[in-house]
Amino acid sequence: MKKLFRNFRFLIEYFVILIPYSLMRISPHFTLRWVAAFAGGSMFMVPSVRKLVTANVRTAFPEFPENEVRRVARKSLYNLVMNMFEFGWMTGVGKRIERWTYISDETVKKLKSHTSNDERIIFVNPHLGSWEASAVIATHTCNIKMAAIAKVTRNPYLNNLLNKKCREIQGLRIIFSKGAVKETIKALHEGLTIGTLIDQNTRIRDGGIFVNFFGLPVPSSKAPATLWRYAKANNIPAVPLYGTVVRINGRLTAHCESLSKTLDEYVSDHEIIQELIDISEKYIRKFPEQYLWLYKRFQHIPEDATPEQRKRYPFYSRDASPKFYDKRVNNDNHSEE
Repeated sequence: MKKLFRNFRFLIEYFVILIPYSLMRISPHFTLRWVAAFAGGSMFMVPSVRKLVTANVRTAFPEFPENEVRRVARKSLYNLVMNMFEFGWMTGVGKRIERWTYISDETVKKLKSHTSNDERIIFVNPHLGSWEASAVIATHTCNIKMAAIAKVTRNPYLNNLLNKKCREIQGLRIIFSKGAVKETIKALHEGLTIGTLIDQNTRIRDGGIFVNFFGLPVPSSKAPATLWRYAKANNIPAVPLYGTVVRINGRLTAHCESLSKTLDEYVSDHEIIQELIDISEKYIRKFPEQYLWLYKRFQHIPEDATPEQRKRYPFYSRDASPKFYDKRVNNDNHSEE
């Protein structure tokens, strides 16, 4: 009975999402902007949401006056909604992609120079602008065969809609986070480009590393460095590239940057990830209202944070627990008891 009730609930959730999704697919672009403005404004009215996004903006930009903090925070919520809407609206519709996205000839040439040499691109993308559109532009405009890591949605019907139909219709292979290492390595061997997100709070025990972000240590995934080193060790030609898509004059505009050194010139994975984070911060500073400030990016305070740094962390931050560093901690404590 419990299983039947859960399945019924999943079906209701699915249709609640499917109806507006279907309407969105047939709507003109200006309708998306209106609805996103209304939804973003409504989200900003929720005290807990407003408190979180403004706290993050103040932490990253302590020099901003209060009116600028609120403007950036409100616009970031609009951007979040537009990111979700536009991705579903454009996916599989070539005319819409060509009308509302832009990638320079120079960037296309750069990407194709790597793929024509059979190099696997390890794309590193932040939650900036329209991060979902990055894959759309890469697969549609540059004909890049690509795989991206995504979290499994608990609702199987929504998972099929959001991760399968939305993304795979665009020619993007989805690798789910559970068992992602094995599938990602397989994709590299098959010659696919890999898409990764750089600004998630990956635990140290799961392959994360603390890096400097707006003057504060935050955890990030080492996946781009790990994949690059694996590729070289196995004679697979690969190159990491920072990529982001931001709104400029109403169009989603793609940007791409290479790292400054070859793999052998970096002394550690930390140096590689820090450079990628530095590039990301550079773009966020240019387009602060397009970053995902609704995420608890400054949640974990490392053991070696200085007193000055601790004062800067926002209200929700907490010291990273021993379990954050080592999953064996709980087992050790249990055995002692």
